[in-house]
Amino acid sequence: MLEVPTIIGLGLGFDGSANWVNKFIVDPYLFGIKSEDFNPETHGLLRKFLVIWGFLLVMTYLFYFTFCPLTYYFLFKRKDKKTGENKANWFQREGKDQVKNEIKTSLWSIAVMTAMTAPFELLVESGKTKIYWDLNEHGGKLYAFVIAPIMFVAFSDTCIYWIHRGLHHKKLYKPLHKLHHRYKETTPFSAYAFHPIDGWLQGCPYHIFVFLFPMHHVAYFISLACVGMWTINIHDRVTWNLPFVNGAAHHTVHHTGFNYNYGQYLVFWDKLGGSYRDPFVTAPYNGTPLDKEKRFKTS
Repeated sequence: MLEVPTIIGLGLGFDGSANWVNKFIVDPYLFGIKSEDFNPETHGLLRKFLVIWGFLLVMTYLFYFTFCPLTYYFLFKRKDKKTGENKANWFQREGKDQVKNEIKTSLWSIAVMTAMTAPFELLVESGKTKIYWDLNEHGGKLYAFVIAPIMFVAFSDTCIYWIHRGLHHKKLYKPLHKLHHRYKETTPFSAYAFHPIDGWLQGCPYHIFVFLFPMHHVAYFISLACVGMWTINIHDRVTWNLPFVNGAAHHTVHHTGFNYNYGQYLVFWDKLGGSYRDPFVTAPYNGTPLDKEKRFKTS
């Protein structure tokens, strides 16, 4: 299930970020132009695109190389101080050189996907979306920080379910989605290890939402940041059994069982579409340890 998009969705290019980068980084350090002489009217489309792409690329790499290693250490590598036992012993079953390969794939994917995401951010910057800044509009804080985020989750979850399920069609799976499914026993680094077109397609709903519905710029930023964190979480295999939530356990089943649990956040569409599988009835989520034979076959 892809997810990344979303980091890229972390597209922090909105809310004047491109102008800030141009004014305080590009102009003074590349062109020797003082910040007080900044004039965005002189910037061509190519420059705007390159600046937003560079900004997205740097921010996404920073996000990836901050939260993925931290999550991997605390959930996969950290040992008990008294016993020396790995804190998440049964989770640590990834294949040889898997993390290294995941990082290599992610580096390439992020570079391409940020370029594909930049046009969305150009439209945001130019005011073509329904992102707004005044909290008094559209029902105040209730709409901005409760109703709109709920709509954002419902809309993106619906779209991503069907996009993701479509990517499992035989004509799309091998050229696009199979790369992400190389990893049966996922790690936090798996979160962005996929074909960039795959990730971009699943990320589109996040950007399309603000063309259709008003969303406060702060709520949009927070929502995209949460999407990025959620993407990492569902690949770390550590889960909570929360009602209606398609968590890490569900997504682990998706990677090992293939045709189940396509949802991004909720189990609603999986249950309605007949693709739901309860992960808490099988090992290890039912409390039964994974045996060595299973460990060997899935590594």
